[in-house]
Amino acid sequence: MAPLSETPIGLGEGVSGRRDRMWGWIGGILGVAVGVGSAAIAIFVEGANAYQSSPYPPFFAKRQLLAYDVFLAVLVGVGAAFAIGAIVLARRSRFPRTDAMGGALAGTILMLLGSALILSRLVAVIRGS
Repeated sequence: MAPLSETPIGLGEGVSGRRDRMWGWIGGILGVAVGVGSAAIAIFVEGANAYQSSPYPPFFAKRQLLAYDVFLAVLVGVGAAFAIGAIVLARRSRFPRTDAMGGALAGTILMLLGSALILSRLVAVIRGS
């Protein structure tokens, strides 16, 4: 097996403006879907008051598995899928810098958002009991 030679590449290598815009649209669509989906589940399924202002809605303190919990678990799972996809795209894509960054950013944001809301729910359950 021949030894690997390390050669630096230019800053413009492995990037694509078209793919960058595509990842921007994917991120925007995901953001709207997660925001609207979260609000819809909270209001229409869990019965939260859309006009109530408090640290967290009262249904967060329920000590049972809620549809909102399943939504958050799916959110974290989708984020993990994007993160794993980013790893694959870093090696297999024609534009690895753009695609890996787009997938990693989408995955990180989804996992972080889902995890933060799960933690908020856990704190509400502990404080509510």
